[in-house]
Amino acid sequence: MSYGPFDLRGIPLALHLNGPVDVPALLGACAAVGRLHPVLGRVRVTRTETAPERYPALAEAEVARPFDLDRGPLARFTLVTVGPGRVRLLFVAHPTVFDAASKDVLLGELADVYFSRAAPARTAVPARRPAPSRANAPSVTDASGDAEAFWAERHREPAEPVLPGLRAVPDGTGPGEIVEMVLGAAESGALTEAATVLGATRFELLLAALGALLRHYGTAASPLALDLGTRTPETRERIGPFTARVPFVPHPGPEEEFPAHVRAVRAELRAMYRFRHAPPEPSRAPVLLSYRRRAEVPEFAGVAAGVEWTVFNGTARGALHVQAVDAGRSLTLGLRFNPAAIDREDVSRIAGDLRALLRAVPAAPRSSIADLTRTSAPVAESVPG
Repeated sequence: MSYGPFDLRGIPLALHLNGPVDVPALLGACAAVGRLHPVLGRVRVTRTETAPERYPALAEAEVARPFDLDRGPLARFTLVTVGPGRVRLLFVAHPTVFDAASKDVLLGELADVYFSRAAPARTAVPARRPAPSRANAPSVTDASGDAEAFWAERHREPAEPVLPGLRAVPDGTGPGEIVEMVLGAAESGALTEAATVLGATRFELLLAALGALLRHYGTAASPLALDLGTRTPETRERIGPFTARVPFVPHPGPEEEFPAHVRAVRAELRAMYRFRHAPPEPSRAPVLLSYRRRAEVPEFAGVAAGVEWTVFNGTARGALHVQAVDAGRSLTLGLRFNPAAIDREDVSRIAGDLRALLRAVPAAPRSSIADLTRTSAPVAESVPG
């Protein structure tokens, strides 16, 4: 696989610790966790200090710093002291050795090792981390071994998306910007109720809504690819690149009822989960959807901890990359885009239309897609060839 300059950036994570941080113990925990996972290779651990107002620029530069895939290292910790009792721990790893679900494993083990190093005399048991977030259905092993045939049936060129203001569909990873929105407790709770009514999960409902919006804009067939977790019970506690980019074929008809589309989405996902252990070669992704359930922040002995789970690394893939982080009581959506292909104002419109649709579904979950998207203006123009 060939890599462009933006493919050399990593997956970032930021841990905020406020209180009496045992810095030597934390540095030792970083090195120890790196040794627990050989896939990371030689992990670089560094320490620096900066003023609070300068930290954002330092973090942005660290997150954007490219990796050297030949020389390594492919993972690095940077411990930044921003004031008395205020520590920021930046972790960045290249996607060839790390994925989003690995964040849960990394932080849980970091908290455990830090506890054992910072407070060896304590008798209290550290809070154990929750299980790393799994994909949206139970892992099922394919008994027939027919994964190759399954994916071959779905191998096709994805449709070109029709999006407001889209000038071109970039190939691969390029420079990016992001539009973010958060669905709070009321909106998130309504989505859960709608999913229950439709016999679906929150992820299935989000995927169906995204397909419905694309159909409303005028996209004739599915341009979607999904980041599908490939973890098994044997690998769910491991750090590594256990994610595959796979095509998602179902696409709603122009007059389809939304519940029918949800059923088609659910059936296809259930079929895909059987073959997650043998994914195809990465699919072209004009529109990419990534979804994960957010784990709870693990406890660090005697220190208040917070996590930035989705630090933006300044890249975007394809025409639009929708990243969803589901915390149960809230749903955070980040719409990544290449500003050379589409303007921020247009992506903000897409975000607003998606939010309006996710509000409309709980109000009338059994409606037609046309009725649910009636308040959004369709897009008549096609993407230039």
